[in-house]
Amino acid sequence: MKKVWTTVFLLFGTIVGSGFSSGKEILVFFSRFGELSYLYIVIACVLFFILFYLFLSKGKFVIEKLEKLKIVNVILIFISIVFTASMFAGLKSLFIFSNSILYIILCAILLSFTVFITLRGMKALEKVTLILMPICVFIFLSVLIYICFQNPEFTVQAKSPFGYFYCPLYVALNFSTSTFIVSKAGRELNKKQTFLVSLFSSLLLLAFLLFANFALRTHVDSHFADMPFLYLCKDSPFFFVLCYSVILIGCVTTLFSLCLTIKSSVDGMFKGEVLGIIIAIFLPFLISELGFSEIVSNLYPLASVLGICELLFFIYSFKQADKRVDDKCQNTKHKGRAHH
Repeated sequence: MKKVWTTVFLLFGTIVGSGFSSGKEILVFFSRFGELSYLYIVIACVLFFILFYLFLSKGKFVIEKLEKLKIVNVILIFISIVFTASMFAGLKSLFIFSNSILYIILCAILLSFTVFITLRGMKALEKVTLILMPICVFIFLSVLIYICFQNPEFTVQAKSPFGYFYCPLYVALNFSTSTFIVSKAGRELNKKQTFLVSLFSSLLLLAFLLFANFALRTHVDSHFADMPFLYLCKDSPFFFVLCYSVILIGCVTTLFSLCLTIKSSVDGMFKGEVLGIIIAIFLPFLISELGFSEIVSNLYPLASVLGICELLFFIYSFKQADKRVDDKCQNTKHKGRAHH
């Protein structure tokens, strides 16, 4: 079971970034659609389960496709750069509370650690997420409980069917950037472990999305904040620090996985460690100057559409590969009968 939970926390760590842990992403894709948002979250987590299982099962096949097809790699790199930029922007928003000198030092430390983990690869990422994500889960739960008891406003919001469109966009955006990490992790799992990892990861996401959505829907005053949960904890120094820690951990773990994904994709197209590090880390760091809210609100939907295209391509490739295997088996049977 250790391998199962190590992978669960690895996958959870790739999803719980700045957008998720701050509440902004949940607000954009779910909460603003009223009571139906709970249904959309359930649908999203069912889709997550299906995709987790598919890509964990087909890990070797996906890695081979990413190495061979440059256009798929380019799309994955672009989506991951957008997401990475938002992680950097989220962290910069957290660092801005410090003075200018400390801000520069913190950014330098962040870049140094990101380069180190990215160069060390999957094993280093697994160790980091296994340590940080259980802590993050416990703290995040405490923060959400606190928020739910802070003068809730049970406002009536219109039920919007647009969530049926945004729901798959949310899944595509978050999962498309995780295809490399999920596929790499799946190569070391057996069939039973693959099912359990997919199930536990989806249920963990479901629990926190539903709880976080409830907190946001009962506190409409937070909807205009860049980081809604941090805004809702502003009156309590203790819970403000806890929320700050959750966003920090969420940003860091997702940032590491995204940078590793980008570098691996770049390495598949070009040679040279330096170019991979520049595109994977320093380019998104510069793009993050656009601002966290602007990236989430404007670039995420575009990246989501591209993410859907990427996922549809892989699902189509899975079906074609399975069809070729079935045809080969049928031909072998026919030959055996003819020979007999």
